[in-house]
Amino acid sequence: MRRYLVILLFAALLAPALRASPATITIASRTLPRTVTVGGRTLALNGAGVRYYAIFFRVYVGALYLPTPTHSAHVALAEHGPDRIVMDFLRGVGHGSLVSAWKSGFRRNNPPNVRRALAPEIHRFIALWTRVHNHDVVLLDYVPGKGTTVRLDSKNIGVFPGHRFHEALLRIWLGSHPPTHSLKHRLLGRH
Repeated sequence: MRRYLVILLFAALLAPALRASPATITIASRTLPRTVTVGGRTLALNGAGVRYYAIFFRVYVGALYLPTPTHSAHVALAEHGPDRIVMDFLRGVGHGSLVSAWKSGFRRNNPPNVRRALAPEIHRFIALWTRVHNHDVVLLDYVPGKGTTVRLDSKNIGVFPGHRFHEALLRIWLGSHPPTHSLKHRLLGRH
C-alpha cells in the first residue's frame, strides 16, 4: 500500500511538468522558440517542418508564427495581424537556385493580375538574394501599417510595404503549389 501511495504522489508531482510545453522545439537539429514577438505582439508557433528538395536533400527548416494558431491556409492568409515566416537553412543555396525558387513560388501560387500589380515589389524582393549558407536564418516579419521586413541573419535587407505583397509572399508556402505539400501541412500544424 505504501509503495502505491508513493507512486501516486510521484505521478501527481510529475504530471504538471509533463503537461508543460517546453519553450522551444527542435527540428532537424535547429531550435525554434514556441513564441516570438513581432510588432509588439506575441505570436505562437503555428507549425514547422523541413523543406526537402528531390525527396532527401534537406534545404531549410521553415516555421510559421501567427497571433492565433490555425490549421487552415485560408484563415492564415486572411489574417491581418503580424506574423513571421522563418527559414533556417540546413545547406547552402546558390543565387540561381534561390532566384528560380522565388520566381516559381510567386508564379505558381498567385494569379497573373496579382503578379502584374506587384511586379515591382516581386522583382525588388528577388533581387535581394545572392546566396545563403548553412546556418543562415531568414526572417520574413509582417507588421500591419509597416509591411514585410526581410532579415538575413538579423540584418535588415529590405522592407516591402502593404498587405498585398505579404499575402502573395505567404502564398508561396500556403498556396495550391507550395515548395512541398508536407512542409505546407507542417506549417499549418497538421502532422
